[in-house]
Amino acid sequence: MPWTSEIVVSTIYDAAAATGRVDRQRLTQWIDILRQRPGDEVFEALIGVFCNVDREDKYFVAQEYAGRILLALKPPCSRDIQDVIKRTLATWDVSVEQLPWYFSDVVGPEAVQRALDVLDTQVSSQQERDAIRTFRFWLGFQRDK
Repeated sequence: MPWTSEIVVSTIYDAAAATGRVDRQRLTQWIDILRQRPGDEVFEALIGVFCNVDREDKYFVAQEYAGRILLALKPPCSRDIQDVIKRTLATWDVSVEQLPWYFSDVVGPEAVQRALDVLDTQVSSQQERDAIRTFRFWLGFQRDK
C-alpha cells in the first residue's frame, strides 16, 4: 500500500508521542515520501496538524515536523489564506516559526499581512490575538502599538 499524506501525518503523531523530539532522518524520509503526493493532499494533511485540538500534549513536536515539511515542500495553499490562518490561531504552537514562513513564501507576505489585519478585527480570544501578534513577529512586520 502506498504511503499517503494521512499515513505520514499519523506516523508524525506516533513519532512525536514516542520520542518527544524531531528526528532529522525521519523528517527527510517523510519529505521524500510527500514530494511524490499531490500538493493539495499534502497541504490539507499537514495544515491539519496545526488545527488538531486532540493532541495538546505533543503540539510542538508534531507541529515542528509539519512546519518543516511545509516549508521544505511548499505545497500550494489550496484554501483562502485568511480562513486557513484563522483555523490555526487557537491551536498553533507559536514557537513553530515555519508556519508563518510557509504562508509568506507560498502566498506572499502582503497577502498574509492583509489576512492578519482582517483577523485582528475578528478574533475574540486573547490566545488568538497573541497568535496574530506572534505571526507578525515571525514574519518581521510586528506593529508598534
